[in-house]
Amino acid sequence: MNYPRFITFAGLLLTSLFTSISYADELLDRSIAIVNKTVITESELIAETRDVTRQLSAKGINLPPLNELYKQVLERMILQQAQKDLADQIGIRIRDEEVNQRLGAIAQQNNMDIEGLRQRLESQEAGSFIRLRDSVKEELAIDELRNQEVVQRIRVTQEEVKNFVNRKLGNKTDNLRYHVQHLLIALPDSPSPAQIAAVRDKAQTIWQGLKNGDDFAQAAIRYSADSKALDGGDLGWLDASELPTFLEETVTNLAEGEISAPIQSSLGFHIIKLLGKEKGNDATIPNDIEQQAMRVLRTQKGNNLYEQWLRRVRDEAYVNILAPEYKRDE
Repeated sequence: MNYPRFITFAGLLLTSLFTSISYADELLDRSIAIVNKTVITESELIAETRDVTRQLSAKGINLPPLNELYKQVLERMILQQAQKDLADQIGIRIRDEEVNQRLGAIAQQNNMDIEGLRQRLESQEAGSFIRLRDSVKEELAIDELRNQEVVQRIRVTQEEVKNFVNRKLGNKTDNLRYHVQHLLIALPDSPSPAQIAAVRDKAQTIWQGLKNGDDFAQAAIRYSADSKALDGGDLGWLDASELPTFLEETVTNLAEGEISAPIQSSLGFHIIKLLGKEKGNDATIPNDIEQQAMRVLRTQKGNNLYEQWLRRVRDEAYVNILAPEYKRDE
């Protein structure tokens, strides 16, 4: 699971990329949401959205309507705050040395030391280095929370390893890699037949739009409940064995550029776009195939458990969105 986002974030802050979106310099700040005991203000949402637009622009992703982007960014801020509160509640503490180590890695990625990183960021926007430091500390705490709540609870049986090995040995195309884009229209917990039908209809409508030329990344940002929504739904390059089992057949049978019909799972309805397909570096069976199987199966289970866990954290937190214009459509 790929959690940290700061090397990309810092790299974007070091560029001169700015979007054409106009933000008011002076706003009468107001509370727009409450998460547990924390208030999220409109200025915080605008600042976070500004960072997201830089990231999306750097990746060449067309922006959705600003009001829709605000909704998705606010949802991510709510999830982040709910996780931070849970980390505080169970006593997770991050040392300054850990924060400096992560900042050092970010600085090195950009060919400078921490002081150089600080000067560059502050020259672009006052207070940006402090915000980055606080964000790094928060992300480290959330990473540790996820490790305790998700990663350490993953269990893989020997039977699952055996089945994986047999499948890999018998799959002649297992060395292929797939560049996958993903969109999830989520189902509520314990959905009724009427709720399932409504979500299915919504997924079908979105799919028809995509078939008619709607931009997939924009649709993912606007509609997807997946944790990669603000990356335009881009899951990156995946080996065939890394694909979720219920999506594997669909992905491997797609042509490049093709979009799948909605696929139902316990989480909701998934729409997949295959951006690319290529051969892996090594088609031979590795000597440590059982260890590889264990790693892949843990990743597959971890990704599924992570999305379920995120939903539970969100559901169990007290969330009150005070500004209806920022509330995401259900």
